[in-house]
Amino acid sequence: MTSSYLFHSEGLAALAGYVAPDTLFAFDLDGTLAPIVDDYSAARIVEPMRTTLDKFVKLAKFCVITGRARQDALDILGVEPQLVIGNHGAEWPADSYLQNPQFRQWSSAWQDQLHERLNGINGVEIEFKGASLSIHYRKATDQANTLSLIDAAIRDLKPSPRRIGGKYVINLLPMEAFTKGEALVAAMDIFGLKRAIFFGDDVTDEEVFRLRNVDVFGIHIGEDDQTAAPYYLSKQSELTGLLNSMIGILELHRFEGESTHEE
Repeated sequence: MTSSYLFHSEGLAALAGYVAPDTLFAFDLDGTLAPIVDDYSAARIVEPMRTTLDKFVKLAKFCVITGRARQDALDILGVEPQLVIGNHGAEWPADSYLQNPQFRQWSSAWQDQLHERLNGINGVEIEFKGASLSIHYRKATDQANTLSLIDAAIRDLKPSPRRIGGKYVINLLPMEAFTKGEALVAAMDIFGLKRAIFFGDDVTDEEVFRLRNVDVFGIHIGEDDQTAAPYYLSKQSELTGLLNSMIGILELHRFEGESTHEE
């Protein structure tokens, strides 16, 4: 399926039907709400996006599904959505029945094993995120060879993890953990909503875009002929203006709802 540019009339008309209080608005974080940076620890939401999100969270059911640990994501966001799901779907709020403490134990064991195999390899960073691990190699001088060494180390891990690729990063999750797609479906169930809009830019977000029999309006950040998302934005900066337009529609819904209630 070929994606269409969202800002063509057909795309905007299709989107308009979803911008309503009974829709879950769900987002990836890095590369979607926050710019991609060379040092992953330096990622931040920048203005005017932060101000836009502060308005948006007051009007809509707002969910972030990210590869980051939940607390890391909350620190980057600077606002608190109704739900933040971390570690690609593996980490839920502490009081959620979907939170599995065993995931942290397995991730910690992988970290120890990987440090033994990858210690001293230039440009490799192992990020322990609680319920999952990320192995970054963006800074490696020879990225292809470094990836081969990482692949060999992953094959020996016990217990065997689920592997999800990314942009110069390999993500390792417990086999039993939710994917982002499964996490979105669970979030919709928690909120009692039957449809969602999802924005994402990475390989891991394809788990959402490929969902079937679920009413999800997918929007990919950046044109990509490999994505399963039906629509795309040309660049991340277009998202701020789009969200502000959505805010106007949601404010109108709220006003109409209050007027009906008063009558």
